[in-house]
Amino acid sequence: MTKRSMTWRRGLGGGALACSLLLAACAGAAAPVATPTPPATATPLPTQAATATHALTLNIERDPDVPELPFPDNPDPTQCGIPTQWGGSNNRAWLSGVYQGELVEPTVHLYDSHLRRQVVARAPHGAEVRVVLYQSNPVLDFYMVRLVGEDGQSAGEGWVPGPFLSFEPVRADS
Repeated sequence: MTKRSMTWRRGLGGGALACSLLLAACAGAAAPVATPTPPATATPLPTQAATATHALTLNIERDPDVPELPFPDNPDPTQCGIPTQWGGSNNRAWLSGVYQGELVEPTVHLYDSHLRRQVVARAPHGAEVRVVLYQSNPVLDFYMVRLVGEDGQSAGEGWVPGPFLSFEPVRADS
């Protein structure tokens, strides 16, 4: 090394070294990276028929007091959506035990989740609720609701299937 280059490096001190390292690191990070591709022997994604067969093998343990639904349930709970917060002050709704024009559930059941493992609360058809969460699912959407007590306070909460919820007042005698 010549005397002149040593003087120049000494004048920059550690800053030159830090700058050189930074440039090297940045240049290294910008280098193209190969995108991984699955091997030719990768297992293909399951077909709809295979998924339906898999759904039948899922064994959800339900309490004996969990009733059958009069409409289709979600065949594979692992395909269900993530609950999202119900927005704003427009959260009033009413439980409706009516399905296809018939009162099929005079007492509407609220469940622990969209899996419906257990009934956590019950309320009569026409009871007012406040919607807290919404879960979009492949077949059957669910709402997490809070029951409104006579004093306006919460009187319990749980998940209700979409067909058993109305955003219009429901007459208790219908």
